[in-house]
Parts: sequence; C-alpha cells; structure tokens
Amino acid sequence: MTTAFVITLLSGLAMESRASSQVPAVQLNPGDIIYTDSGDAVNGGFVIKVDPNTQVQTVIASGGNLRMPFGVAIDSNGQIVVSDSGRLIHIDPQTHIQAIIADNSLGKLGSPYGIDIDFSGQVLAANAQALVRVDPSSGQTTVVSSGANFGAPLSVAVADNGELFVANVAFPGQIVRVNPQNGSQKVISSGQYLNSPRSITVQGNDIYVTDVINTNINYGLAGRVIHVDAHTGIQRVVSEDPASLDPSSGGYDGAIIRIDPSTGVQTPLARGQGSYINPRGVAVVPGATITAKH
Repeated sequence: MTTAFVITLLSGLAMESRASSQVPAVQLNPGDIIYTDSGDAVNGGFVIKVDPNTQVQTVIASGGNLRMPFGVAIDSNGQIVVSDSGRLIHIDPQTHIQAIIADNSLGKLGSPYGIDIDFSGQVLAANAQALVRVDPSSGQTTVVSSGANFGAPLSVAVADNGELFVANVAFPGQIVRVNPQNGSQKVISSGQYLNSPRSITVQGNDIYVTDVINTNINYGLAGRVIHVDAHTGIQRVVSEDPASLDPSSGGYDGAIIRIDPSTGVQTPLARGQGSYINPRGVAVVPGATITAKH
C-alpha cells in the first residue's frame, strides 16, 4: 500500500453563526486535509483546511458555536460536521455558516468525540459511553450500541461494507466491531500495542489507530500509529513518537503529520501558529469532485 494518511499531534438546535459576507468561500479539493483545533479563550475553536501540496493553512470557521471542537467528518455534499462540547455542528465551507445539528438537551447525544458518516448520510458518534446515530436533518439521536465491551468508546469508522469499527479505551485498549443493524459487538483486537486508542480509520481490511502511551519524556505522552487486520486482529506498529519539531522555532505547538503506512515515514505538513496550536481531529476530502457530491 502506498497511500499515505494523516494524523494530528495533540499539543438551542436552530442556533446559527453567520460569518461576514466579506470572508471568501473556501473551496474543498480532493486530498485537502481538514482539521479541528481547540483554539483559545479569545477566538474560540477553529476548523482549518491544509493544502497537502503547498502546506498553506486556511481557516474555514472559528468562534461562534466552536468552543472545543474534537472530531470532524465531511459528508457527500462537501459539508463539514464537527463534534464539540456535547453538540454536533454543521459548517458550510462556502458560506462559513455554522448550525447546530443536535445537542445533548435530550441526553442521548452525550459528549461526542470521534465521528463518521455512514452510507445513508447519518452521523455516527462515539461519546465515551455509547455509539449513537444522528439524523443531520432532524437532529434525532438513537443509540446504536452501548454497554457490553464498551469502556470509553472514543472514535468510530465506517467500513466499505457498512460495518462499524470503534476505538475503545478499556483495560486493555480494544478495537470493537459493531453491527450497524442490531448493535452487537465483537472485540477483534485487544491489548498488545493497544493502550489508549484515540482515533480510527478503516480502508478495506486495513484499520489504522492512533494511540498514546505514558512516558517520562515528550510531555508525559508518546504517540504511535497501529495497523490492525480487520479479519485476524493482528497488530503491527506503523510509526511511533511524534515527528521532530524544533523547539527553537516556537516550541511544542502541535502538527499535522503525513505517515506512509508502508514505511512509517513521517512528514510534517503543517504546524500550529497564532491561536491554533492544538489540533484534535482530522479528515481528508474524498478523492472525487467535492464541489457538489462525491
């Protein structure tokens, strides 16, 4: 496999937030990287686009409903969905308008972290207690799966066949396959390199998981990317420890890193600047035209 992927290195329902009409529309192109950043108390959270070729960063949205954004996903219409502080937020990159899809006022959404979008356009969210499904049109939230093996499910990925894979913080860490129809769970991989899995993506039979381990260096944490075979559960470490960031140029400020899944080679694509220094969630624009549908 030669396809590279990227990781982040941590360093009322009708409410809308409208951006100034003078702010230019942001065009999403295939391969563009979209990430969320926790921002700061003055500017709020950010959603940012990175051009993987030029490494130019463009702010798509900031402040407004964005307080502490975490997960991010892109739907088939090129619209952005973000999880943030017990809410799901829709963001139009063309108009910069933010709208709350659903919040936790009815208690089912919980505090969503990692998110993905299924084939029907429904938003799936792992909320550290359960896996829930949200209708982006109505905000209706239903529980897909809970209890059983779940300790603290933090992220979810939709496979090509519609099955769901969840990164579950348990003792030890686990990757759990969930049936989207009946919510049944099966642990396909546990322990070994899995310590505290944070995010997950799946392509065919290949599952990639970001994980952190406690250490007495690197601010107390070290990162790794783990490959898990979806059929056998066999694990291998793809890459470990963050790419080197020179402290003399501003110190630890977070980064977006491309990792070659075959070699584990890390290539920093963007690093924090100004008010956005703590990237949290990342998505890649699909490889077909995203102006309308892909």
